[in-house]
Amino acid sequence: MNEETCLLTSEFIAVLSNPYRVRILCALFSGEKNVSDISQEVNLPPAHVSSHLRVLYDRGYLERRREWKQVFYSLRLPQVQEFLELAFELAGNTSTQSSPTEQLMPRSQE
Repeated sequence: MNEETCLLTSEFIAVLSNPYRVRILCALFSGEKNVSDISQEVNLPPAHVSSHLRVLYDRGYLERRREWKQVFYSLRLPQVQEFLELAFELAGNTSTQSSPTEQLMPRSQE
């Protein structure tokens, strides 16, 4: 692999070093969502979610679609989910009790 490819790959993966971004990507495993839906699912303020979504979009992880005043986000490539699931497995975050997505998502306070 040449130096440029290694650099691009490193930059692509570096985006995932932020656990909030990983949680946001996991929230999108189930399909397209708007900022409000993602914010509730990952338990982060909408402003923080928007900031992370901008980074994920700019780096090519996400697609977005505008509908009236709302913006909906989805995974651009299905391989992103496969990549993260492999990363969970390699990191030892899988269990028989819950999925990797469930492990990363905060429990709702009922």
